[in-house]
Amino acid sequence: MKHIVRLINSGLVGIGIGMTWLGIDILQNQFFKNRLETTISVKYFLFWLGSSFLIGIFFYFASLVFEHDNWSLKKQIFINFFICLSAWLSFCFFLNKFNYSGSALLEMIIDFVIMYALAYGIYFYHLWHEVKRINKKLKEI
Repeated sequence: MKHIVRLINSGLVGIGIGMTWLGIDILQNQFFKNRLETTISVKYFLFWLGSSFLIGIFFYFASLVFEHDNWSLKKQIFINFFICLSAWLSFCFFLNKFNYSGSALLEMIIDFVIMYALAYGIYFYHLWHEVKRINKKLKEI
């Protein structure tokens, strides 16, 4: 049950990041138009919603690398980053029917680095607060 809750939470975090990303993308593409009249199709929105949830779930599965206690944190982050990057690039290439250019590849990598930093930044921030809370309880004992 604990893993199912974490899986759903990861999917919901993915939706949060994905919807933020969608909003930025829409605002960026509509920069010279009237932003108040911007519309998107339900199909496009649902695709982003589902994809964001699945990417969040993938981040959860990729984070299982961190359960290897015999690996250093640097090694865990390095392996996790490149597993996630390869999956992200595969996803993007699939969406673009495997057509790509150097600039598109660079944009995909930059997008991924920003999403990775957001996702794991939030995760490590949460861990930092948990450690502070545990240390406070330990001091009370």
